[in-house]
Amino acid sequence: MSSTTAMPDPVPIRDAATVAVLRDGRGGGLEVLLLRRHASHVFGAGADVFPGGAVDRDDVELTRDADLTDGPWRMAALRECFEEAGLLCATHDAKTADQIADQRRALNAGRCDWRDVIDALELELDLSMPVAFARWTTPPGPPKRYATRFYALAAPDEQCAQADGRETVAAEWMAPAAALADADAGRRWLMTPTRATLIQLAHYRDTATALAGLRT
Repeated sequence: MSSTTAMPDPVPIRDAATVAVLRDGRGGGLEVLLLRRHASHVFGAGADVFPGGAVDRDDVELTRDADLTDGPWRMAALRECFEEAGLLCATHDAKTADQIADQRRALNAGRCDWRDVIDALELELDLSMPVAFARWTTPPGPPKRYATRFYALAAPDEQCAQADGRETVAAEWMAPAAALADADAGRRWLMTPTRATLIQLAHYRDTATALAGLRT
């Protein structure tokens, strides 16, 4: 008689945050920002995703005194919105669009870190702004695994979402139901957590009701 023992997955699981950025479309109705991952990306190549990524050391250090158990994840969500989509979900003291764009380029090129950006742009971050609503963990198998907390927030006014051209190659605002229809027709690829979130968002008529519903 023989028995087999399941071998543990050698891929470490990293903490991560993802944020569904919401807005009300010009024609009415809820829209969510989708970013197209670069085809050479190790994880989710070519998939349409929400801004997000791993929690890093700055996220932990900058929230050490915050009265939030998930402060590092919330900070990562705000940082990734800026890195990947160019959306600055914070208040700042009259900085120009060029100054903000310069800081984003420097951050993505590794010439500065998020703490430097906060100082240079004199940002005031509200960590209570992202609404936490889900957690997903990558199953064994992929070359990278994440334990990801999902958040949602309203898009900042008068800012234009732009892919970073490195990790993401396109940015598009979509009605959740339309994005799901595209995926069903083979026009875009959605990973399971993204699809599940879009199904959830499709029940809401606008940003206010979506955020209120997700809070519960």
